[in-house]
Amino acid sequence: MQISTNILAFVFVLSFLIFFHEFGHYLVARLFKFPIEVFSIGFGKRLFGFTRNGTDYRISLVPLGGYVKIVGLGPDESDVVDGQAGQGLRGTRWQRFLVLLAGPAVNLVLALLLTAGAFAIGITMPKYADEKPVVKHVDTGSPAEKAGVQVDDLVVSLSGKPVTTWREVETHLGLAPRTEIPVVLERAGTPVSVVIRPEPQTKYDIGYTGLNPFLAPVIGGLVKGYPGEKAGLQVGDRIVSIGGVPIEGYFEVVRRVREASAAFGKGDAKPIPFEIDRSGQRLAFDVTPRFEGGSWRIGFTPKYELVKRKLPFLAAIGASWNENLRQTSAVGQTIKRMVSGSGSIRQLSGPVDIAKFSGEAVRTGMAALLGFMGLLSLQLGLLNLLPIPLLDGGQLFLLTIEGIVRRDFSLKLKERLLQAGFVFLVLLMVSVLAFDIAKNLGF
Repeated sequence: MQISTNILAFVFVLSFLIFFHEFGHYLVARLFKFPIEVFSIGFGKRLFGFTRNGTDYRISLVPLGGYVKIVGLGPDESDVVDGQAGQGLRGTRWQRFLVLLAGPAVNLVLALLLTAGAFAIGITMPKYADEKPVVKHVDTGSPAEKAGVQVDDLVVSLSGKPVTTWREVETHLGLAPRTEIPVVLERAGTPVSVVIRPEPQTKYDIGYTGLNPFLAPVIGGLVKGYPGEKAGLQVGDRIVSIGGVPIEGYFEVVRRVREASAAFGKGDAKPIPFEIDRSGQRLAFDVTPRFEGGSWRIGFTPKYELVKRKLPFLAAIGASWNENLRQTSAVGQTIKRMVSGSGSIRQLSGPVDIAKFSGEAVRTGMAALLGFMGLLSLQLGLLNLLPIPLLDGGQLFLLTIEGIVRRDFSLKLKERLLQAGFVFLVLLMVSVLAFDIAKNLGF
């Protein structure tokens, strides 16, 4: 049931965002009276549609993109996909620039509106996320402990940039595994500088530091069919000890499970003793973890103190603006790491991940769905502005160079650049898809 929901949610989310992206190109092209041959959601074989005023509005076979074929804009992705030669240019250079810019611009505006909608409905989030990043627990043997971070330290800045909330700290450190991060702390009113090198963990290579807010070791949720539920653990249980070692905070639970299972072979799991407090009664359980996604899992989540952030319209717009700026910085950080070679392709999400996240958002509620769609729209807009041939940003870059040298390059040169961009993007998509499948199959 979840798989079918994920697929339907994926098709809806992607089609919605691509429709508005292409509609941005379409609207400005119409404004400047460029002839439009095709408006397609999806690539490949035409499945169905209709023709009106010379434009073929269609749904195509592969729902992983879309395009508007605009006559006079020069060669674009539709020429590469359809295997056709580029056509002559129409309009002025600035008109073509605005037509190309319109698609990503619509996605960025849509991201602002969708995220604002989520805030207006009410976003539920952990209470600590917007609190000051005061360290309340440092995992033993963790990168944070090795760097000298101590309990009650306040994180002031990361990589030279001020941070004021736990959300900012987790985003910055989580996106930077294997990278030495300069950290400024405030300890009893005195600045202290350290360097933390997050370690990659989970199937997404999320940076782990062991630097945490306080979370009580209480089970907030159990995954059906996983070892925790099968062993008899229940929501609300407070974990007292694991393997005889006392537990004070939730992040110690994660570490103890990791340490206890470190010597296991993939098919050689052994029971781990859990002692829990259930309504004042001490109970003992033996829980045998399950190997999945490159790590051993019990199948429970912590109990967060949640708050619902519901804002009036104008405040929601302001909150959305700040959230989109934060996410833009995160996207920029990821791209920078990928270009420098220090990033991991596992941090990129392909169709399988996006489908899974889409389904989870639909099942959670309208606010979660709008928030997820806003994030995806932002990423779609930003990535399309990258100066890569075939993407809008590549053509915008080329138009900018043409404006500087005051002449149009030949259609043949543009077609060659588009073909090179097509090959690059196909190779990238195949790599992302391969890792996407491997992550979700537990390799």
